[in-house]
Amino acid sequence: MILLRVTVRNHKSIRDEITIDLRHPSLQTLQPRNGEWTKAAYPLAGVFGGNATGKSAVLDAIRYALTAVEQSATSWQASKSMRRAPFMLDGISRTSTSVYELDLVHEGRRYLYGFEVDHQGVKREWLRDIPTSRWRTLFDRVRETRTLTFHPSLRARIEVTDRELVLSRALLLGDSVLHAFARDLTESFDYVLVKDSHREARLRSIADSLAEGGITFDDLEALLQVADIGVLKVGIEETSVPEHVLRAVTRLWRELKEDEEPDAKTEKAADDKNQDQLDDDDLAQVVRHLLFTHRGTAEECPPFSIRDESDGTIAWLAIAVPALEALRNGGLLLVDEIDASLHPHLLEVLLGAFMEPTINSRHAQLIFTSHESYLLSPLSDVRLAPEQVWFTDKSYEGVTELFCLADFPKHPDANIEKRYLTGRYGGTPRLSPSVLAALVSSEDH
Repeated sequence: MILLRVTVRNHKSIRDEITIDLRHPSLQTLQPRNGEWTKAAYPLAGVFGGNATGKSAVLDAIRYALTAVEQSATSWQASKSMRRAPFMLDGISRTSTSVYELDLVHEGRRYLYGFEVDHQGVKREWLRDIPTSRWRTLFDRVRETRTLTFHPSLRARIEVTDRELVLSRALLLGDSVLHAFARDLTESFDYVLVKDSHREARLRSIADSLAEGGITFDDLEALLQVADIGVLKVGIEETSVPEHVLRAVTRLWRELKEDEEPDAKTEKAADDKNQDQLDDDDLAQVVRHLLFTHRGTAEECPPFSIRDESDGTIAWLAIAVPALEALRNGGLLLVDEIDASLHPHLLEVLLGAFMEPTINSRHAQLIFTSHESYLLSPLSDVRLAPEQVWFTDKSYEGVTELFCLADFPKHPDANIEKRYLTGRYGGTPRLSPSVLAALVSSEDH
């Protein structure tokens, strides 16, 4: 999958329609003249802005769209209404529809996939492609007229509920012509959040992947050597889950089964091997933890647990492992606040890998958010084109606005970092230091 554009309306702080565009300016037609899509889209895009301007909302909208393809026909069916996150700061948007559209390349062909949802479910859904020189509609779905039409070439007949996407249902149908496209969207996508809970879950996933052979100890040790943080060896510690905990989980699992709505229970019945008990594999769980042996002067340095490691080590592992997988396999990686706890030079190494064709031979793409203005300065080794730099700002009404550096007048000799920090591109916080000073000097404290 190669992402060209994403258009979003009415998602979290995004009320009005915005588009983040990864297309290279050389792409002036529907298809590249030489048929080479890898040079038609940038491998890297950064979204910069002040706190609470909506940088994370931009990434979350992309994550929502791809997660809906993966889960709306399965786990989301247990919800009583459509899972969504509309703009909540006015009386209209919270009940209005939300729109998501992805312009992308799959197996050398350009597609346009989108859907429109409200609290009831999917109002519209569409998929188009370019087989020759113009757009062709592969399927079109309209709730108001209760119609779902497929192009004859698909030879498809897919039935869906109001709260599931056609592509999500196709993901479950291995014999569907749309299955490969839906699978590419979901399997070629990963994300990294700055939240501690997400990082902890990511580290547990890394430990499980090491135990199961998904990644190797050599991979992890090499990544830590890149960061030069003194770790020589990585290991894992396995602890069996106490039996009383397993019994409690089993009871909770059964109670949830009993509380399921009839429709949701019927939907999941086909996938469950046994409705009354957990499988032995589910019960025989272990908790795995990463262990790190550091460089030292003692003959045998004791290993440290992840709890003893710095925030920088945790942040690097949480980002570097999915980045390595993306670079090896291709696909799209979203990273929120990529600069959190990382040194700017280490950040440059990571971004530079995506920018270097000899390293990024699978044409992976990275979209990140950051406060780090160093990446925009002449001192940075990562040279971002104006089309790769985006800024968020927030209006008085609390609405996120998205701008591209390419939209501003070009100043070849201008210091972009300085212009950004002085607010020339927007996206900088409106600070009130006088309020803080008044609080400090207040006699009523």
